[in-house]
Amino acid sequence: MVSFGSILAMIFTITVAFFVPVIAIAVLCAAGRLHWKSVLAGFFLYAVAQTCLRLPALWVFYRIPGAASFAYSPIGNGIVMGVTAALFEEGARLLGGRVALGRKGRPLTGRDALGYGLGHSVAETFFLMGVSNFSMLMLAFSINNTGLAGYSEMFGQEQAMQVYQTLTGTPAWQFAAGGVERLLYTVIQVAFTALVFYALRRRQWRYLWLAAGAHFTLNFGIALLQPHGVWMGEAYVLVCAVFLAALALPLLRRFWGAEAGGPPEGTPVGQPAAGE
Repeated sequence: MVSFGSILAMIFTITVAFFVPVIAIAVLCAAGRLHWKSVLAGFFLYAVAQTCLRLPALWVFYRIPGAASFAYSPIGNGIVMGVTAALFEEGARLLGGRVALGRKGRPLTGRDALGYGLGHSVAETFFLMGVSNFSMLMLAFSINNTGLAGYSEMFGQEQAMQVYQTLTGTPAWQFAAGGVERLLYTVIQVAFTALVFYALRRRQWRYLWLAAGAHFTLNFGIALLQPHGVWMGEAYVLVCAVFLAALALPLLRRFWGAEAGGPPEGTPVGQPAAGE
């Protein structure tokens, strides 16, 4: 039997990873706080960057003699994942901000950064988790209702035992950790987008390089810490999310301040406008 706690943890993860962001996007768009165009740009540009660019590039890289052995080491894996994530994801944000949302001299806004970041996060959740979490939850209900026999008749005894051992042997908190992690990654993706879009609006390219460097550091650190247990990786993601949120919030305030007739665009971040 799959424990009641594990089933609740799976429901929690599905809710916060899929339903909460989608509902939040729908509510914010209906209230005029977000533009659907920015959300869709974040979703589809991430999908294109991953499926058409990053994954094919990784496929080619792993076929270079000696590259696979390097990439399977913790440091090598961190370098490869970090470089490709920074290159293709920040490249997609740059393209989205300049072409999809900033055409004909239209200035990028805080709503663009928030919408693109949320769309990117939903797409990332879909590609990384897909239907696997829904499938595990349905299998847990099926095993509890009909037992292992019905599932083994359909998929075979060996696969049935593997699924059963995974569902019954994994602590409930590990199922719930996926949902917490996705919430943190939502904050991270919005922060990265704010940095890139601010770089585009202000033509201060150090913010673009800062986003790329932070993205590399995030992936590199995760690759090094994953072998040391779930908690190490989750704690690192939490620290990165807090740091990036503190870094990006002043930029988002500047965006919204400009939209609301606040300090002029030339005022440095964190400095009062003239006369204040």
